[in-house]
Amino acid sequence: MLKNWRFPHVFKRAAILSLLFVFLSPMVTFGEEHDENDDLHELMIMTTTDIHSYLMPYDYMNDTEVDDYGLVKTATLIDQIRANHDNTILFDNGDIFQGSLLGELEATVEPLEEGETQAIIKAFNELDYAAASIGNHEFNFGLDFLDNAIETSNFPWLNANVYEAGTDLEEHRFQPYEIIEHEVDGKTITLGVIGFTPPQIMQWDNLHLEGNVEVEHIVESAQRYVPELAEQTDLVVALAHTGVNTGDRETEHAAVSLAREVDGIDALVMGHAHQTFPENSGYDNVEGVDDEAGTIHGVPAVMAGSWGSHLGTIQLDLTEENGEWTVVSSKSEVTGVENVEADQGIVDLIVDVHERTLEYVDSVVGTMADSFNTFFSLVMDNEVLQLVNDAQLWFTEDYLEGTEYEDKPLLSAAAPFRAGYRGGYTEVDAGDLRVRDLADIYVYDNTLQVVEVDGDGLNQWLERSAESFNQIDPNEEDDQSLLASFSAFNYDVIEGVEYQIDVTQPIGERITDLTYEGEPVTSDMEFLVATNNYRAGGGGDHLEGLDAPLVDSLQALSIENRYVILDYIQDLGTDYTPYASYNWSIKPIETNGRVLFNSSADGAEHIDKLGLTAVSATGELIDDDNNGAVYTYNFTEEMRAGTDQPDLHTLESTMNDYVDAGELGGPLENQLGTALKQAKHHESHERYSQSVKFMENFLKHLNRKQSDRHIEEAAKADLQEKTEQIIEGLNDN
Repeated sequence: MLKNWRFPHVFKRAAILSLLFVFLSPMVTFGEEHDENDDLHELMIMTTTDIHSYLMPYDYMNDTEVDDYGLVKTATLIDQIRANHDNTILFDNGDIFQGSLLGELEATVEPLEEGETQAIIKAFNELDYAAASIGNHEFNFGLDFLDNAIETSNFPWLNANVYEAGTDLEEHRFQPYEIIEHEVDGKTITLGVIGFTPPQIMQWDNLHLEGNVEVEHIVESAQRYVPELAEQTDLVVALAHTGVNTGDRETEHAAVSLAREVDGIDALVMGHAHQTFPENSGYDNVEGVDDEAGTIHGVPAVMAGSWGSHLGTIQLDLTEENGEWTVVSSKSEVTGVENVEADQGIVDLIVDVHERTLEYVDSVVGTMADSFNTFFSLVMDNEVLQLVNDAQLWFTEDYLEGTEYEDKPLLSAAAPFRAGYRGGYTEVDAGDLRVRDLADIYVYDNTLQVVEVDGDGLNQWLERSAESFNQIDPNEEDDQSLLASFSAFNYDVIEGVEYQIDVTQPIGERITDLTYEGEPVTSDMEFLVATNNYRAGGGGDHLEGLDAPLVDSLQALSIENRYVILDYIQDLGTDYTPYASYNWSIKPIETNGRVLFNSSADGAEHIDKLGLTAVSATGELIDDDNNGAVYTYNFTEEMRAGTDQPDLHTLESTMNDYVDAGELGGPLENQLGTALKQAKHHESHERYSQSVKFMENFLKHLNRKQSDRHIEEAAKADLQEKTEQIIEGLNDN
């Protein structure tokens, strides 16, 4: 591990790279090189990015082989380039090991011992990578884990904008750059390779990084180090784990600024955005980006997708005179792996980890009484997020019992990680619930954290989420789009309060009727909110500018949200029945035209199944990767057709009366409400025995000793009597 790096380390690369075996099965091939001018020399820079431990062409969540990603397929393209071109070099641009369930297995489920090598690093070593940059997800498992990955690699990991804490941005935490002596047609050329990562890592992984490192903006660090690197070398290659800014995230997606404002970069390798470049029409309106030429402000650039979906190449045509090298022309390309056979050598190297991953994800951890999905999770309360929030509330209330926090109002925040854009949708069938399903429900390896916020902070949190919507003009007769361009993983739904979102209002003024236990939320109220380390560390900017301290003991516990959900389901002791509390909604309005949004084409069946009234299918389909369809948002008062049964409805009304009177509250209110809603759902489907089980859970929560501080004695006796009568009636059906 190289710390406090100040001086370049030079090593030599072999000029002739060995010819690797190339399968004769159908595959994409690259053209043969040929030089019409003997003075012209070609250097082929190969790049991958955002592999995220997607080694095999396999979708572990859906238990199926795929054709459009997997490093073992990219490896075949690498072999072809090396076979057809004399002068090649291979780089990766970060986000290497975190992401896939295979990566999770080695990081958290069956963690490697110090000095052991991850499967993805074994593959990179075998493929002879010359260098890799450090991406933002490299920090997800902490600095020790990253240090071990670096130690077991046969290539340098580079980063020039992360520094040791307390050194005034002077001492690098990692090796900032590498100077490589490479041979091109028998002539020596020196390459200066430098790495950068988004400065937002201090938010996204604050719990791992605060007090350990400091970060500088990408462009600022590049302006400090690229010129001096250019002075020492013939060519500078920037491995910048950053994308092309198309909105207001320029410090995160800094590639255009980097090319425009930093002199001396000869080749720019991009990543982070999980996009491809060139051949990306989404960047057509970005100043300085030339998609046809494959350049950004004249700098040859490439971005190779994600998960091993593409191999990126920058072909530099060079001349050399008296040791001085000049770039004459360039050509950037990305080549997809569809119809490309896997490199069997890499498969054999990591197949044991793949097989162990298959066994792990197939493990049964519970049973689902019904299916659920995230088709409409961005426009109405959702069953998947309800499960996440209920589990977080269940765990946190129990964990904080007997501490200084036990009497503070407890809420929970969860976002739909898979809600259409690029990631598909969460879809879990009835029947056995397996580990792969948990990974579908909760995609990321986050840990549970609890933050303290006041009423204003809570409102700010919700307002940030409400930026997910476009501002709607009720008088507009033409179709309007309901959903803005907003990352689904930043759309938090907060359980434990009730609120509405008025989409006719501008950003920052949309949250209305925000109440807690029936009372308006005021500035002086204080809340605990169960969330994840990404949000608690400032990710998504929901807590920007707030004094939102963490519960320290939970921070140290470092328990993953995914396993909190697992424990919650197993603690129920019965099949889990999906439901939604509908504690939030979009405020009803009258509109003169349609307000539309896109979701899965399968959503129409889901509407019929649940009797949803807030949304309806238009019948219009979209030609996209997510099998999309167009839906209308109806701005109704009710989200779905009522299925309340008289006895259970009476119990619910009675319980709400006690809440309004201040005789019932705290976590007990949420627990009783959850059990009651599940019981109502089962009864509406004539599954009376299942309804009984949840009413028995209702009694269990009611009679827990720690519940007595949240309910008056007379209210408890009344609810117990009514519940026992309801159970008796259900048993008679």
